[in-house]
Amino acid sequence: MFCYQCEQTAKGEGCDKIGVCGKKPDVAALQDLLIHAVKGLSVFAVEGRKVGVVDSEP
Repeated sequence: MFCYQCEQTAKGEGCDKIGVCGKKPDVAALQDLLIHAVKGLSVFAVEGRKVGVVDSEP
């Protein structure tokens, strides 16, 4: 497993096995997927803003 979220490893590098935090590989994979999806959503949000689309809620 390689974990991109781990901030507890030495030198700020990701874990390459079950890390200090004890997170399991399936949880790390789901978190990576969530970040990927949010990044994709942000692309559409930025493009929407360029053409005047705004969120009506504060």
